[in-house]
Amino acid sequence: MLSLPVAQLGIIAALPGEARALARLRPRGRARLSSGAQLVLSGMGADRAGAAARQLADDGVSVLMSWGTAAALAPGIDPGALMLATRVLGADGHVWHTDAGWRGALAAGLAPAHQVFEQHLVETPALVADAAAKRALYERSGAIACDMESAAIAAVAAERGLAFVSVRAIIDDASMALPPVARAAMDADGRLRPAALLAALVGRPASMHVQLRALKNLAVAFRAARMTLADVAAVLRGEVLK
Repeated sequence: MLSLPVAQLGIIAALPGEARALARLRPRGRARLSSGAQLVLSGMGADRAGAAARQLADDGVSVLMSWGTAAALAPGIDPGALMLATRVLGADGHVWHTDAGWRGALAAGLAPAHQVFEQHLVETPALVADAAAKRALYERSGAIACDMESAAIAAVAAERGLAFVSVRAIIDDASMALPPVARAAMDADGRLRPAALLAALVGRPASMHVQLRALKNLAVAFRAARMTLADVAAVLRGEVLK
């Protein structure tokens, strides 16, 4: 059982699908969980995540948690693996350390059931779309995964003197390319954009089958990531995984 002050936790997730294991919320929604922890949906990107983190800090939380998915940069990391960053590397060169107590407790609770990585995470200002870009970022930073929000949340935690932890389930491995249609299909708050999705498909008729297959693969990977996040949510509720 997790012996940490969950009631003092402020959780920031970008998208409703990422937060569903904790609560069903509309974009930009917020909730107080049964544990007493507070959850805010920020939308994608550093600015939105930072604003949500400041809101939670103003509300008196003592721990900020970056929650959601990440892209793998290093080979050998499968969709659904759990990334508990030891350090978060900002795109501007800043470095933030995560709270060892929270990280260790979560790793102990999740390791029996999941592939858990405790290594560096790097910030990206936009989605990393293809394998070549992932490889270049891995070689440049040494980080094994990336996301767009954790660094902004870590910066607020440092400014306010709060503990910080990053919980990220891997959604795409280092070899997986994000199809253009996937980037067009969703806005920054996670709302589907059917017209944009259709336009992206029609605009690339020669690659339609390839893109649809890539979308299917991404959906399978996202289900694996959500299952992992569901188990993290269970550990936060005090459950013991088998």
